Amino acid sequence: MNVSHLNIGILHSLIGKNDGVSIVIDQSVEAMVKYMNIPLGNIYYLAAHASPRFNAETNDIFWHKSPLHKRIIEYFDQEPPCWLEGEIMENALQAKAIISDFIERNQIDLLIAHNTSHPYNFITAVALGLYVEERRAAGYIWPKVLAWWHDSFFERPKFANPNEVIRKYLKYLPGLHNNGIVFINHDQVRIARKYFRLFKQADLKGYFTKHTCVIPNTCDILWNWKEADWRNNAKVIAPPRDNYNYSFFDDIGLTKQLAKLDCTLKDAVILLQHTRVVPRKKIETAIDFAFRLSAKFRNRKCVVLLISGHSGDEQVEYKTFLQQYFKDKSSRTPKTKLILIFGENRILSDRDIIVDKKFYKFAEIPAIVAQQGGIGTYFSEIEGFGNNLLEMISCGLPAVINRYPVYKRYIERYGFDVPSVSDGILTDEVVDQAYELLTNPAKRNAQIHHNLRILDSRLSHRLMARKIKPLIENIFFRR
Repeated sequence: MNVSHLNIGILHSLIGKNDGVSIVIDQSVEAMVKYMNIPLGNIYYLAAHASPRFNAETNDIFWHKSPLHKRIIEYFDQEPPCWLEGEIMENALQAKAIISDFIERNQIDLLIAHNTSHPYNFITAVALGLYVEERRAAGYIWPKVLAWWHDSFFERPKFANPNEVIRKYLKYLPGLHNNGIVFINHDQVRIARKYFRLFKQADLKGYFTKHTCVIPNTCDILWNWKEADWRNNAKVIAPPRDNYNYSFFDDIGLTKQLAKLDCTLKDAVILLQHTRVVPRKKIETAIDFAFRLSAKFRNRKCVVLLISGHSGDEQVEYKTFLQQYFKDKSSRTPKTKLILIFGENRILSDRDIIVDKKFYKFAEIPAIVAQQGGIGTYFSEIEGFGNNLLEMISCGLPAVINRYPVYKRYIERYGFDVPSVSDGILTDEVVDQAYELLTNPAKRNAQIHHNLRILDSRLSHRLMARKIKPLIENIFFRR
C-alpha cells in the first residue's frame, strides 16, 4: 500500500515541546517524512499548545493541566463531588466538536492520538472516544484512529482505585473503537489485554496480532560521528558547537556562579540531568551523586548539576524540594564546590531570540555538555522506555543510570555500555566509573563509539518506520 497520500492528524496536549511524548511525536513525524515519503504538508496537529509549525491548531480544552484535569486527578480515587460528572461531559462534548471540525476540515484519514490512555489527558480521551463511538454507530469507518500508548492509569498505583464516576469513562482511555495501538514496551501489551478483557471485547488475538505493535523510543544521530577520529585518545569526541550555542553557559548564569567560587568552565565538571523536573526522575539521587563525585575530585574541580527540563508538571512542588535538599546537603559540607542550576528559563523546544534573550533547544543541551567533557545522570525509578537516555547517547554524552524496570527488561539486552546502579542505591563503583569517564578520554571515547554504533543499528528512526508502516497498512486493509 502507498501510504504517502494519507492525511495524518496528530492529537495531544503538547506538541513540539520538551516532554517525552512531544519528542516521540516529532520523531514519528521525522520517520514518516524521511522513511515513508509522507509529505510534511500532509501532517496536521491539534493540541493545547504547539511550537510554531505548519498545519497546527490549538485549543485550551486539551490542556492537561487545566483546572478540570487537576480536579479529575484530585478526585480520581476519592468520593466524587456532585458536579464532577457534569463538568466532565460538558467539556468532553466541547472537545469532541473541536476534534470533529479538525478532522472534517483537514480531511484526516488517520488520527494518531498520543497518550489518551493516561488520566492527565482525560477530557481529550473521552472526547475522542465519544466521537469515534458516534461515527462507528452511524456506519462510518473513516477516519481511522491509532492510539499511541505512552503511559496509562493501569501503570500508576495512584490510579488503581477509580471512583464510580471515573469508572464510567475508562472505556475511553484509550478507547475500545481505536483501529490500532502503538505501545512503547511489551509490558503495556499485557496491560492492554487486561483493559480490553475488562470491557469484554472479542477477537483479542486478531486485534493484537494485526492492529498493534511495540515501537520503543528511537533516536537518530544528527552529527557526523562516523567520520570522527575515534583512535585519538587525547581529545574528547563530541558533536561540534556552533556560533549560536557557544554562549549557553553564560546565558544560563553558570559562568557567574563559577566565578563566585573562583572557578571557570575549565575547572568545572558538568553533570546533565536531561529530564523534566518530576519526582519519578529521582533527581535527589543525582544530587547525592554530585556530592559523592565532588568528594572523589577532592575539591580540585567544581561539580555542576545542570537540569535542562522544565518544572511544574504532575502538580508537585518538586523543584522547591530539590532546592532545599541541595541547600541542606551543602550546609553540612560548606567548603564543597558544588552548583545546582536549573536551565529551564533559557531552554525551549526550539531555538529562539525574544527581547534580546537567546533561548536554546532542549535537544541540543546534551551535545553542549558533551563538548565540555561532562556526563549525564539518569536515576529514574520509572520510565516508559528511555527517550532522554537515547538522546544523550546520540549526542555522545556518557550517562550514569539507575536500572529501572523497563531498562532491565528491554534496553539492557542491546548492550549499551553505561555505568549503572540498581534500586537507586549509589555505590563507590559507579562513582569510580564516572570519575574515569570524566578524566580518561580514551575510555570515554571507546564507550561513546560503542554506544553510538548500537543506537544507529538497533534504535534509529528507521526502526519506527519499519514497524509503523505495516501497522497502518493493516488498519486500512484487511488481509
